[in-house]
Amino acid sequence: MLITGQTDLFYIVGSPIGHFRAPILFNDYFASKGRDFCCAGWHVQPEDLARTMDFVRRVDNIKGLCITIPHKINAVPLVDGLADAGQRVGSVNFIRREGVGTLPGHNIDGQGFIRGLLNNDVAVKGAHVVQVGAGGVGRAIAYSLASAGAHRITLVNRDIEKARHLARDVTAATGVEVIAASDRNAPDLGEATLLVNATSVGMVGNLSLPIDLTGLTAACTVADVVLKPDETELLAAARALGCKCVPGSAMLQPQIELCEEFLYSSS
Repeated sequence: MLITGQTDLFYIVGSPIGHFRAPILFNDYFASKGRDFCCAGWHVQPEDLARTMDFVRRVDNIKGLCITIPHKINAVPLVDGLADAGQRVGSVNFIRREGVGTLPGHNIDGQGFIRGLLNNDVAVKGAHVVQVGAGGVGRAIAYSLASAGAHRITLVNRDIEKARHLARDVTAATGVEVIAASDRNAPDLGEATLLVNATSVGMVGNLSLPIDLTGLTAACTVADVVLKPDETELLAAARALGCKCVPGSAMLQPQIELCEEFLYSSS
């Protein structure tokens, strides 16, 4: 990779950041598209996020940022306008720096997840979904699943009130039936056709199952958002039951494609 004074610089902002392999994938993809582009990681502590964003406004050759855990919600008041998807879920995961230092934001977590499912021949329309997690990425995925035609969604979350709030919001916006459940009273998975882990459970350092798999059948597809390891304990257990499995990496490539569209949409 040849980096010059003309190269568009792009940073993945999170804490921690060392385990992310996304910079390699971003750089390979943008190079294949002929973009003069370089992606790297920034390990930014929560208390330094606002100052980091102010710095980005002042550097002309920064093209944008990918915002990841734990900053997706806290970055919202720091951007200059948020696309509809970001407004709906209340978080931001991509920011584009424009010429005068303005920073419009977007959230493409949900779109990327849906594209990843469709690329793996997983039907969303008519699906009976059990989703674990109602946080930042969980909000985006729940809205996108409902918008893509899921028949019913059950949201399982440690904080039942957070799940109830998200369920009301998604139903009001899409008309899809969304039910909240506590992880202490998880639903029977026997009728599920799609099980989604939208939490960090299963990530390196947090290796465990996000939900009791009692009742899970081979008729259910299991999808994870965890990127490392690629084969989480959830996916390994589901695969042993005969389930089709979609790893977290499946949503990353579509997100990179969507990121290019967002970064260069006005170029």
